[in-house]
Amino acid sequence: MEVRVYATLRPIVGGRSIDVDAGCSTVREVIDHLIAQYPDLHGRLLDEDGVRQYVAVMVDGRDIRHLDGLDTAVAAGSELDIFPPVAGGAPRPRGGQHGDRVPTIEA
Repeated sequence: MEVRVYATLRPIVGGRSIDVDAGCSTVREVIDHLIAQYPDLHGRLLDEDGVRQYVAVMVDGRDIRHLDGLDTAVAAGSELDIFPPVAGGAPRPRGGQHGDRVPTIEA
């Protein structure tokens, strides 16, 4: 099964995807297998309650939070996508561009 990772997870695993041929039958087993290969994933994906709040794990395009969580079944042909939390973007233009007005504080 192919597990695709995004954003900050790619440097940890060395690419966009990992092939998992370990006979895993649940998302939990897949994630455990990945963490065994890439220990730095542990803190990025899991906390004491399971999958971190802002990490999205998708099986065949469906979020596991709406399925059976870590116990969601996977098969050899399943597609698994893992999205870490991502924030930010381009900085806001300063003063006058795009109609934005940046207030000035004078002492």
